[in-house]
Amino acid sequence: MDSGMRAMVDAVGEARRQLRENALPKARESGRDKVPAADEPVMLGALADLVEVVAELATALSGRMATNESPPFYNGAGKRLRDQARYLREAEQKVAKRLN
Repeated sequence: MDSGMRAMVDAVGEARRQLRENALPKARESGRDKVPAADEPVMLGALADLVEVVAELATALSGRMATNESPPFYNGAGKRLRDQARYLREAEQKVAKRLN
């Protein structure tokens, strides 16, 4: 694996680790109070940001694959992830509008 690919894999691994160690435990704590209404669109926006970056990465990688079989998978994943990011972005806007 070349250094560029290793850097990408490491960055994705670090993001996954941070989410699993920091965000998920807080989200799963049953004894915690409800998320304040004002914070709901903020979290939706943060999730949309994350999914948008993963979509960009998948799409960018599609052109770097050596085989003919892999690019459609990366492109398909990028498209689906963009759709999900758009869904989260719309939800963020709807919740924010409801709160204002």
